[in-house]
Amino acid sequence: MDRELITTAQAADLLGVRVATVYSYVSRGVLQPAETHRSRHAGSMFLRQDIVAMADSRRRVRRGRFELTIDTAVSSVEPSGVLLYRGHDVAELATRESFEAVAEIVWDGQADDREWAGCPLTNPDPRLTSRDLVLWAISQAAISDPDRESLSPKHFRSAGRRSILAAATAVGLSRGSSAQGRVADRVLAGVATGSPPDDAADAIDVALGLLADHELATSTLAARAAASTGADPYAVMTAGVAALGGVRHGGASGAAYDLLSAAVEGGLPTDGPMPGFGHTVYADTDPRATVLLDLVTDLDDEIAAVTEDLVLHERRRTGLAPNVDLGLAALTLACGLPRHTGEIVFTIARLAGFVAHGIEEQGHPLRFRPRATYTGEPPRSTSGPV
Repeated sequence: MDRELITTAQAADLLGVRVATVYSYVSRGVLQPAETHRSRHAGSMFLRQDIVAMADSRRRVRRGRFELTIDTAVSSVEPSGVLLYRGHDVAELATRESFEAVAEIVWDGQADDREWAGCPLTNPDPRLTSRDLVLWAISQAAISDPDRESLSPKHFRSAGRRSILAAATAVGLSRGSSAQGRVADRVLAGVATGSPPDDAADAIDVALGLLADHELATSTLAARAAASTGADPYAVMTAGVAALGGVRHGGASGAAYDLLSAAVEGGLPTDGPMPGFGHTVYADTDPRATVLLDLVTDLDDEIAAVTEDLVLHERRRTGLAPNVDLGLAALTLACGLPRHTGEIVFTIARLAGFVAHGIEEQGHPLRFRPRATYTGEPPRSTSGPV
């Protein structure tokens, strides 16, 4: 039998958690030490095989994707269709609290009605794309922050408020709007081209809350990796936005918008994969989609009916359930807003999650260093003929 003993610090390193977390596992009976030193400073010893087995059991297989497991208290994604922010069911939280209050909960667990302070902004270049506008706004918030380099949780939260407000305001400034008020009001003023429904701003506010975090999504992992290097909060958010910008992540609602628009014009597609359906974690319906599609029912009967027909069609064809991208697309159409609205809402909302994970990563060592399997050319000789 393998009786190799390892220290508490080594166990924490194998599990990818803090030493304090290992102590917590022991106190809760999740992990049993193989040997306890008489000196409390020396800590406990653990069987290596027990720690390796625990690390393996915490890995969820997701259809061949690279898997990384770390401890987090920010959010929990359950395959059964539940998303929690610090223990709060997001489906209830986002419909009860403003996005600003949801962000405060994501950051430290407490809803807060404090005044969010913005930062000075000039008019952005009108050629900037939706993602570029958010990156530009983060940079503007950074250069006007005298405490930019601080890594304290308080400063991370302050930087998050400044950047989120700047991004929402920049969307409007790019079109000549200078709307104030909630983040949702500023976003709506920046994207609306006509007269949206009276409840459009409230609907966007709910969508922002639903999208504030989603555990270790690709963009969140990028943000945490940046935070682990000691990057400042603005750099952490920038890293997250850069990874979020692809059409398979933050911009995925655009393809779902095109699908729904085509369905409104003339019928349902009959073959090929459909954007807006299926999820790598949820076994069935994405809970965020459920909330958004309920909102659509109250906003526009026609869009709601077309979306329902599409969902039933895809259920029968593939068994796949709708995800948040379809919900965002349907909400965008129901409010009469342009195609890129979903990407803007997604990107601005997720800044809150990047800040939360940046705070949580403080205190950890530089730890995001996976190894690669080299598949290139073999070593080449540099010496001449013998």
